[in-house]
Amino acid sequence: MTATGRFAGRVALVCGPGDGVSRATALAFAREGAAVLVAGPDGERLAGTALLVRDAGGQAASVVADVVRDGSDAAARMVAAAVERFGVPDFVFNDASVTGPRDPGTGTGTGTGTGRVEVDWAAAFAAHLTGLFTAMRHELAPMTALGRGVIVNTVRATACTERLIGPGAYAGYSAALATLTATAAHESAALGVRISLAGSRTGSGSDQELAEQVLLLCADEND
Repeated sequence: MTATGRFAGRVALVCGPGDGVSRATALAFAREGAAVLVAGPDGERLAGTALLVRDAGGQAASVVADVVRDGSDAAARMVAAAVERFGVPDFVFNDASVTGPRDPGTGTGTGTGTGRVEVDWAAAFAAHLTGLFTAMRHELAPMTALGRGVIVNTVRATACTERLIGPGAYAGYSAALATLTATAAHESAALGVRISLAGSRTGSGSDQELAEQVLLLCADEND
């Protein structure tokens, strides 16, 4: 980690499961000098990511915040934790790269063996689209108050070549998230906050490649 990278002295809030893309992005931000707060529902994974950053010489902390279960309270808690520990985030990465549930008995996502099709569909949208909308509302507040900041959301949809409720729900969520992100970007531009979409609709690309894409979207001409 470096104290002289392109993001030295800045703050990144990384929201997600604490592994995979969110872990790679947290480490990438730290390598460029940013202090990182990781937030999400899994305390053990989050703590592991924060420890990796600190072991490499970076600044990191974690907070458990489940926006699906606790809604606005969790979103407010994670933003407040970032502000209290490091300051108002300059960058936010929202990672919801989950393909959705599959039926444990059949290995498919149809849910026919459990009768959970509607439940799984609703859970996928609650975890991804509603959760992200709630998070962005609270992330934007301190950023717009200062007139600066960048939010990057991710879409890693799987190709819809199988009749699976998980990928089917994720494909629907991905399209909705893309529209939500574009709308939020338009609304927040005049307030000094940039909002972008990272990822690929085919789900291709490694976690590290997506992390680098996120950092490129966060950078400006002075970085």
